[in-house]
Amino acid sequence: MTHIKIDEGLFLVIGGSFPRCNTLVAIDEEVVVIDPGCNVEDLRALLQQNDLTLRNIDTVILSHIHPDHITHTMRLNRLSNCRIAANEVTAPLFDDKEKMKEFLGFRKGHPVRKLWEQLVNSKMYGALDEGHVDEVLRDGDKFDLGNITLQMLYTPGHLPDHMCIEILESNIVYGSDIDLTEFGPYYGHPNSSISDFKESIHKLQHNNYKALISGHLKEPIIEDYKTALSAYQRQFDIREDMVLAAIMGGAISIPEITMNPIIYPSLANPVFLQFESWMIEHHVESLLTNGLLEKDNSGKIRCP
Repeated sequence: MTHIKIDEGLFLVIGGSFPRCNTLVAIDEEVVVIDPGCNVEDLRALLQQNDLTLRNIDTVILSHIHPDHITHTMRLNRLSNCRIAANEVTAPLFDDKEKMKEFLGFRKGHPVRKLWEQLVNSKMYGALDEGHVDEVLRDGDKFDLGNITLQMLYTPGHLPDHMCIEILESNIVYGSDIDLTEFGPYYGHPNSSISDFKESIHKLQHNNYKALISGHLKEPIIEDYKTALSAYQRQFDIREDMVLAAIMGGAISIPEITMNPIIYPSLANPVFLQFESWMIEHHVESLLTNGLLEKDNSGKIRCP
């Protein structure tokens, strides 16, 4: 199964887990593709079944700047001359890939930057292509396609620019990287935020949708999404407990905590070690803020 029909004119191409993502396609008075990170041939096949081609795409909408969600954007733009739409935080990052890299924590001179670029170019080739956003979207903006209306919903935390997209007539929300996977929430960049992530989850829990569409699950339509969101959010507490246990066991720094992986099962890849380190940093900062940890004058982390 490479795609599913969600509602009339609304489809999802199954991309699955990182380094791909699920791609939402709306076929109405316009053809709109949201987060083109799936296999592009699967997208082509879906369009062909609806007597369309990649050249018929009118608009690509990006939920946020992560490479797995923007992979084929410029390829589709070159084929169809489609417009590109993104929110006001994502847009300048897409327009300037150096700003994008800095936003994601990989400034010039960062020791892992080249390895991260190699990962992107090998697994998400095209994500770093230069391009330009044609339409800037804001929280609450609506995209009227005729019989389908898309509404932007800011949900920061995963990244500051992350947004979900509501399909109003179907009363369904595309959750993008609030993806309800077993892995749990991802906040592996310096500007990610655990508190903002929790607030975004809270926002979704208090909206009454028929279902949430995951950006990464292979079975992506979750009707009991409120229960799933609660389980998803518990991963924050589980990881926090593991960080505390590591410190109580003698770890006094981020590198010592990450010697025994908490987020990823293996840290053989330096890029994933960097992601793990940033996520652990967020937990340590949260624990320090809440008075559950303290730092001594030499910077060592310890329990009070």
